[in-house]
Amino acid sequence: MEQPKPVKVITPDPLTVREYWGELKKYRSLIWVFAWQEIKTQYAQTYFGIAWAVLRPLIILSIFTVLFNYLLKIQTTSPYYLFAFSGMIAWNFFQQIAINASGAIAQRQSLIRKMYFPKLILPLSKVLTAGVETLVSLIIIFAMMLLEWFPVTWKFAMFPFFLLLNICCGLAVAFWMNALNIRYRDLSQIVMPLISIGIWFTPVFFPTTIIPQQYYFLMYLNPMAGIIEGFRFALLGEAFPNSWYFVSIGIMLFLFFTGAWYLTRVEDEIVDYG
Repeated sequence: MEQPKPVKVITPDPLTVREYWGELKKYRSLIWVFAWQEIKTQYAQTYFGIAWAVLRPLIILSIFTVLFNYLLKIQTTSPYYLFAFSGMIAWNFFQQIAINASGAIAQRQSLIRKMYFPKLILPLSKVLTAGVETLVSLIIIFAMMLLEWFPVTWKFAMFPFFLLLNICCGLAVAFWMNALNIRYRDLSQIVMPLISIGIWFTPVFFPTTIIPQQYYFLMYLNPMAGIIEGFRFALLGEAFPNSWYFVSIGIMLFLFFTGAWYLTRVEDEIVDYG
């Protein structure tokens, strides 16, 4: 006798954190499905395809190396192109997650109406999509370091920690944007441009030493500043991020966890506001 298929009962009561985590584990394969679908779409219609993951960061790096290193004469302790590229990798990863994942749930409303799955899966899938270019960029910078005979020290063991903070920083923005975009669609018109210009207020192409000390507190408010310095500490052996940066990183982690929690509370309202 054929066994009846299990039925998912959806109730108006929100799941507990433990229950939601169980649902997330149950449907985790969808993260890979959504990510792979977007990766194929992203590169399938371009002439150079996946090669853009190599060309795009190298073109940007070349432009800013000429601007900051040769024209403005910015001095760094590491070779400038390694210094700038390490900052670019961290910033681009953050920006791609923050911008692309912020509208992930709104973009899939038609699918959400047809099937059940934890909505947190949608922004999480964007991490894998953004991770393709980040992985390629990391391979490139390792090749550059090898050509420079740049030493890899014990500090590299800290790299996964700063990479995880990098992901959390992007998702902290994405979780809150997905949750608030349900009701306030105009919010993205303010936040997204701010993220785009944020690179000029973050030490991606310049060291923090060129900033007057009386303005350091402004840099401390930016968690990506500490994460970028963490990348340079782990990859290039530069100084450990200033301890003040961990105050802003602590605030960022608070926003990450509260954003994830709040999004799970309001995700079922998306269909009503869609």
